[in-house]
Amino acid sequence: MRKKNFNPKQKRKNEPALKIIPLGGLDAIGRNMTLFESEDSIIAVDCGIMFPTTEMPGIDFIIPDFSYLRERRSDFKALVITHGHEDHIGAVSHLLQEFDVPVFGTKLTLGLIKNKVKERALNFQPRFIEIEPRENVKIGSFDIGFIRMNHSIIDSVGISIKTKNLSVVHTGDFKFDFSPVDGKVADLYNLAELGENGVDLLLSDSTNAEKPGYTGTESDLNSKLFDMFSNAKGRIIVATFASNINRIQQVLDAAAKFNRKVVISGRSMINNINIAKELGYLNFRDGLIVELNEAKILQDKKLVIVCTGTQGEPMSALSRIANGTHQHFACNAGDRVIITASVIPGNERTVSVVINSLMKMGANVFYENDDNVHVSGHASQEELKLMISLIKPKFFMPVHGEHKHLKAHARLAEGLGIKPSNLIVADNGDIITVSKDKIEKRGKIDIKNVFIDGLMTDDLSSDVIKDRQVMSEDGIVFITLVTNNGLLASNPIIKMKGFVGCGNEKIKNAITDNITQRLEKMGSAVSKNEMASSVKRSLRTYFEKSLQRDPIVEVQIIETN
Repeated sequence: MRKKNFNPKQKRKNEPALKIIPLGGLDAIGRNMTLFESEDSIIAVDCGIMFPTTEMPGIDFIIPDFSYLRERRSDFKALVITHGHEDHIGAVSHLLQEFDVPVFGTKLTLGLIKNKVKERALNFQPRFIEIEPRENVKIGSFDIGFIRMNHSIIDSVGISIKTKNLSVVHTGDFKFDFSPVDGKVADLYNLAELGENGVDLLLSDSTNAEKPGYTGTESDLNSKLFDMFSNAKGRIIVATFASNINRIQQVLDAAAKFNRKVVISGRSMINNINIAKELGYLNFRDGLIVELNEAKILQDKKLVIVCTGTQGEPMSALSRIANGTHQHFACNAGDRVIITASVIPGNERTVSVVINSLMKMGANVFYENDDNVHVSGHASQEELKLMISLIKPKFFMPVHGEHKHLKAHARLAEGLGIKPSNLIVADNGDIITVSKDKIEKRGKIDIKNVFIDGLMTDDLSSDVIKDRQVMSEDGIVFITLVTNNGLLASNPIIKMKGFVGCGNEKIKNAITDNITQRLEKMGSAVSKNEMASSVKRSLRTYFEKSLQRDPIVEVQIIETN
C-alpha cells in the first residue's frame, strides 16, 4: 500500500476531536459537500452542484457556499472526491478558483474534473492526486482510505477517515451490485474489515431509504435494451446522464449488435465519451460513432442518437429536440425515445413537459415510471441495512437526500440496534461534533445558496431571484414622470411588460389618475427620491387592491427647466 504525506501539523488544544459541517446535500439531491475538521486540518469530501427548481428562473445551477473555508483558508488541506457525478464534482472548478488545494480522486473522476477545470483557465496548475481503492494517504491530521464501491458511474469510492482516536466511514453514493457492467464489485471485505477494527461514525447514502428490497443490477438492463433495439422500426433516441459511462457502454453495445450507427449530441456527452475512451473505460469499434454529416444521410432504422437532457434542462439536446429548436434533429413520428435516468426530485414538471411534447410529435417514449429502462445507482433498504451491519458503527448520520430520506434512513438504523441518542439527522450548516462518547450538534454556520447564472456569481442574491419570480408571475411596470419645479409637465409615460392588460387603456388611465392624485397631495416641495418612492407605494397598493397583482414598479423622474 502506498502512503503519501501532506502537511501534518501539531494538535490544537481544547478543540473537539472531530467536527463535521455539511455545506450541502442534506436538503435536496445535489450540491454535495461535507467538511471534516480535526486539530488544525480541514478536508472537504465532494464539491457538487444542484440544479435549479422552477422557482429559480434564469439560474444555471447552485454551488456550495465557501465562506467557512475562506475564514479558515490556512487549515484547508485537500478536497477528496468520491465519484464523478455533477452533484459531487460540478463545483470543483469554482472551488479551485479560490483555493490551491490538492484534489484526490480515481482516474475517471479526475479525468472528468480536469476537463471542467481546463475550461475555467485558472491562473495556477491544480494538484490532482490519483488514488486507487485500498490506497491510504495522510492529509494533515487525517488518515484517509479509499473503498471500492458500486454506483451508476465507474470508479466510485467510499472514504474512511481516521483521526488519532476516531474512525469514520463515508459511503459516498453506492449500491451493492454483484454483476456490474465493468465486473468490479464493491469491496465488502474492506468494509467488513473496517467494521471489525471499530468504526465510530458512519455517514451513509440515503437517496433510496424509502424503497424496500434491493436495487437492481446494471446488467439487468442489457436484455431490456436489446429487446427495445431489436424491434425498433425507426430512429432510437437515448437520453442519459453524460457521466453514466456504464449506461453509455450498454447503449453502444446494443447499437453494435443491431447494426446501427451512433451520433452523440450534447457537449458534455461528447467530452465525457472522449475522456472515458481515452482512459480505457469505454470500448467500441471504430466507425460505430459517426459525425453529424454522416448521421443525416443514414436511414432512420440505422441510427441511434445518444444525448443529454434526462432532467428536462432547457438547453439540453433532448429538450431542444422536444421543442423543435435542435439545430440538426427534429422529432419524427415513430421515433423511439428512451430516457434512462431517475428524475431528480424537483425536476418532475420539466421532465413531464419534455415527455408530453415528444409524445405529441408521435414519438414512443419510454421512461423510468413504468418501462424499466433505468436502474438506480443508489442502495435500497436491504442494502442500507447490509452496510450498517458490515460497518457496525457506534454513531450514525444519514446523508445525501431530502429530509424525509434522512429520517427514513435513521429509522432503519434504529431498527438495527443503534441507539436514538447515537443517531443524528442534520441540516446543511449544522456543526456536528464527534467524540468517543457522544455525537451532537453544536451550533450552526450561516450558509446561503450561491447561484450561477452564466459567468455571473457575485450579485446573484436571493433578492435577484425574487425579482425574477415577480416579473415572471406579475410582470413589470415602468413609469416615467416629466416634471417642472416639482409639478407634472405632461402625462406620465407608462410601459407595462408581462402584465395582463398591457394594452388596456382603462388601466393606463387609472394609473395616470393615481399618480396625479398622489402628486397633488404631496405638493411640489419634495425631492425626486421622495416623489418616486411615494408614487411606487401608491401604485403597488392600486395593483394589489384593484387587480390582485403585485408587479415590479420602477419610477423614473426627469426634471425640465
